[in-house]
Amino acid sequence: MPSIGRGFPFLLSVALVLGSLITIAGCEQKEKVLDIEAPAGNIEVERSKGNGKVDVDVQVDREK
Repeated sequence: MPSIGRGFPFLLSVALVLGSLITIAGCEQKEKVLDIEAPAGNIEVERSKGNGKVDVDVQVDREK
């Protein structure tokens, strides 16, 4: 009779791979609308493909 413990690592690895794939599939997809790089900083605008929500990210480079 085969031991139950011998197949456990294989089943665990399969479960982890499937869990990872489900997590990746659930990530929100965004498209880059605008990306401006300037000496003083950067502006990036992204729009969600699912619901149309717009995200604006502004980074300012400050010299001290």
